[in-house]
Amino acid sequence: ISKLIDEKGKITIPGFYDDVLEATPEERAAMAKAPFDLEAWKKDLGIEEVQGEEGYTTMERVSIRPSLDCNGIWGGYIGEGSKTVLPSWAKAKISMRLVPHQRSEKVYDQFENYFRSLAPKSVKVDVTRMHGGEPGVTPIDTPEYKAAHKAMATTFGKEPIPKREGGYIPIVSLFKDVLDVDSILMGFGLNSDDIHSPNEHYGLFNFYKGIETIPYYYQYYAELKK
Repeated sequence: ISKLIDEKGKITIPGFYDDVLEATPEERAAMAKAPFDLEAWKKDLGIEEVQGEEGYTTMERVSIRPSLDCNGIWGGYIGEGSKTVLPSWAKAKISMRLVPHQRSEKVYDQFENYFRSLAPKSVKVDVTRMHGGEPGVTPIDTPEYKAAHKAMATTFGKEPIPKREGGYIPIVSLFKDVLDVDSILMGFGLNSDDIHSPNEHYGLFNFYKGIETIPYYYQYYAELKK
């Protein structure tokens, strides 16, 4: 497992990066305009340092670059106290966050083949494939995006920053694959909303701003599509 990522934070699976859509210098420059306090971020997470692929910022690592994580590992005796046993098995859960234009089935195959090749001959490897979703990205040069950009600017009084997001809704890529249409995701929540946590919440200010923004979107979209 430790060999899946090298000392420079690069995932070592052969062919893993072959289909990765590289962000343009212009896109990276636009993303860099988004406010981000690394020290505050580390303090909030309770960590001393950040790790990741060399040559990219923390925000780029969690958005435009793919990642691989060991989510859990266990085996042998894990009860109270000590017991001098030789474990006969060990299990681990591995997840990978993909980016456009990677495909989950191809990456599954790449991972399994490489992982098996790393194991000693004395070790039997079983790989169970769990669920997966396809990545996607919405272009920012379309009338749909430009209408959303203008609607946000009108409501909030500031120019929106096209900042990629690592979290994703797989049905968006399904719409693209099956219907050949892009999706506009207009998020009004904040990082401090603690999404998916027991204390998830959503401020009324943003709620009402969202209601205010949507009519502007329809108006500007109709104007741009003429």
